[in-house]
Amino acid sequence: MKWAFDLTGRRVMITGAGRGIGAAAATVCARLGAEVMVVDLAGAEEVAASVRNEGGTARSWRADISSRGEVDELVAAAGAIDALVLNAAICPWDDDWLSRDWDANFDRVMAVNVRGPIHFVRSVLPGMIERGRGHIVLVGSLAGRTGGLIAGPHYVASKGAVHALVRWLARQAGPHNVLVNGVAPASIDTPMMRDRPVDLRRIPLGRMGRAEEIAWPIAFLCSDAASFVCGAILDVNGGVHMA
Repeated sequence: MKWAFDLTGRRVMITGAGRGIGAAAATVCARLGAEVMVVDLAGAEEVAASVRNEGGTARSWRADISSRGEVDELVAAAGAIDALVLNAAICPWDDDWLSRDWDANFDRVMAVNVRGPIHFVRSVLPGMIERGRGHIVLVGSLAGRTGGLIAGPHYVASKGAVHALVRWLARQAGPHNVLVNGVAPASIDTPMMRDRPVDLRRIPLGRMGRAEEIAWPIAFLCSDAASFVCGAILDVNGGVHMA
């Protein structure tokens, strides 16, 4: 058997790849040999260029993942996808969830964090089933496990839904040798968490995580090293939640 973590010859699409965890996942997967396809609402060409500067292969797209039409067009243009990393998410830091105005924020969070991944899976999964193999990784959150440390109820609800989707999709896709799994980070030092009041005393390791510390588990789940991992959600949270 070849080195099981090798992604040479694999085409990996990553959403929310313009920065943070998505950008780190693109870098790690490319270093393992993958051709990476990076997607972000604001664009991810800078990440793709960085991968190419290191000798890797990368392409980038702009897309609003809450739009099924945009997702279908993107997937059709991209061609065959061996691994799909569904990382894109939003986490508004609005506090007044009792306000009537808050409902629009809730709808937007669910459209991006839950409906977005569903759009991608509906578009990508048939091709994976036809080819008889594939990997899909959804990025959840500690918030979806425990209610989180500081996130609002819209984000918590969306990530709980993502975790449920991992298990449901794994049962649908597993018989076709398409492996669906997830990762659940806690407080990670990314632009989303910048200047947030994280109490490090609640994290046994005493620090926030780094984006690459989530990227490596994602890459593992995209590889043959995870060939018998199906419906799992890896907790990568510095010990905040111990299953």
